[in-house]
Amino acid sequence: MSLKICAIASGSKGNCCYVSDGATDILIDLGISATRAERCLKVLGVDPDSVTVLITHAHSDHVNGLKTFCKKHPSAKVICQREVSGGVISATAVLPTVENRTFNLGNISVTALAVSHDVPCFGYIISDGVHSVAVVTDIGRVSAEQMNALSACGIVMLESNHDVDMLKANPRYDYRLKQRILSDQGHLSNVDCAAACAYLAGNGVKRFMLAHLSEENNKPELAIKTVARSIAETGVCDVCVTAAKQDAMSGLYEIC
Repeated sequence: MSLKICAIASGSKGNCCYVSDGATDILIDLGISATRAERCLKVLGVDPDSVTVLITHAHSDHVNGLKTFCKKHPSAKVICQREVSGGVISATAVLPTVENRTFNLGNISVTALAVSHDVPCFGYIISDGVHSVAVVTDIGRVSAEQMNALSACGIVMLESNHDVDMLKANPRYDYRLKQRILSDQGHLSNVDCAAACAYLAGNGVKRFMLAHLSEENNKPELAIKTVARSIAETGVCDVCVTAAKQDAMSGLYEIC
């Protein structure tokens, strides 16, 4: 048995991530156009009508393409948590199925993790019973409880949104927006992501995909360097750190 994960798109212009055990195909968020999602699914060899879309929260960069995708593919399922459902309906006019914190899709177990953001928001841990992957973005801080849950995963996709100095120096962002991003209900910085990844690497996580990088307040090489350095300082080796992109698919990573 194995799980595969691919970051289709990650950033403020649209988010979408693919996870599969080979039988059940999942998209986490659909903030890109339906056309782009279809094109990427074709590359992955996936029938769009067969997918289940898990929604993390109702911000536009996570649901923008959902309405059109569901019109074109009415067999596709949309699932979210109760706290998120009203926002999804308002933003997309799509009526999602509401599930408990833990539920099954085929042979896959899905666990929703409530995360700290300025609207109700959830990360997801997906397990085939042996292996687990996690997708956690749009999070202002990572709690000890969440750290423990993520420690059981082989691959963790975690937000590394901004470099604090770049954000503070950005003349295009006003004080209020900067404070929102920096708050516990905002977005995770490179340094905070690095601290979380160092802890998780020390507990056995072998691959990290850095997600939701700001195009104005971060650089992929900076985020990777910050996280990799923090992991190296713990003495842990053989850990892979990559950054998901806004405009291109990542590799298809497998844990088996």
